[in-house]
Amino acid sequence: MKLITDSSVKAPYKMYLLALAVMFALEIPVLALKMTKMPETMPTKVREPRERAISLKLPLQQPRFHWTFMSREDFLSGKLLLRIFRNGQSNEIVIFEKGKFSDGWEAMPISEGLMRGEIYFGFISTCRYLTAPGDKLELELTVTKNLEGMGALQTGILPTGKYISKGTYSELIDEYDTTFLAEELAKEGKMPPAEQEALLNKWREMLEHKAFLESWTEQWPLKITSEKGWLPDERASAMKNMLKKLDTEVKPPSSPTSPAVTNKNIFQKYIWFWIAIPPVVLFIIIILRRAFAKR
Repeated sequence: MKLITDSSVKAPYKMYLLALAVMFALEIPVLALKMTKMPETMPTKVREPRERAISLKLPLQQPRFHWTFMSREDFLSGKLLLRIFRNGQSNEIVIFEKGKFSDGWEAMPISEGLMRGEIYFGFISTCRYLTAPGDKLELELTVTKNLEGMGALQTGILPTGKYISKGTYSELIDEYDTTFLAEELAKEGKMPPAEQEALLNKWREMLEHKAFLESWTEQWPLKITSEKGWLPDERASAMKNMLKKLDTEVKPPSSPTSPAVTNKNIFQKYIWFWIAIPPVVLFIIIILRRAFAKR
């Protein structure tokens, strides 16, 4: 999985940035990886529509982080549509149909571990579309053949049929402020200024002018055929324990506060969460990367 690969980036910042990249570059706050609805709080301050590239994952119910379908050909024989609704008008985007992607679309490039003929369950556009914080979204997938797939912990099938889910953006990012990261890298003092600037430029390139879609209200259930995925048993057990710990840590306490106030203050209220979770995510990603490499 190719996120940040500069060998010049020294630990611990390379590891920490990788963890953050999983949270933000792959679409996302950590909770969005669980396909839950996120608050409509986004880094962009622009309310009017702007052109942004799109990054999305299918709202499959069981996968916590990653899933691959075993047959790219069978998957693309169906059809994937994204509809953006705004002010009574809609824009229908065909992501793929009739065996091929539309121009400007591709599967997320997972550079390590995918075997020939497989396809990842996330998609990105190289072209830009008008997007705005108030948009309503609808995703529709037509599956023409039972699709076998595998995740880190499970194997399963997405049955033939038509799947629809509604939602909104999990993130809209126009400009990403790297001041804090730059200051921390400078304090560490282990990277030459030119390398620091190159890293920060790559960081901004990954995130800026993008719309991330993972806040779906309906999840599409897989028919699980095995509780064994691509991780070896020992690593799978460690990951399950880590996920249990993650579930415990991210569950906010019950509160009578209204949803509107909760949405407004959630990031400030749980700032400890955003600081503490990156190491947890990093541990999971290290396990996944090693497992991918050994498949």
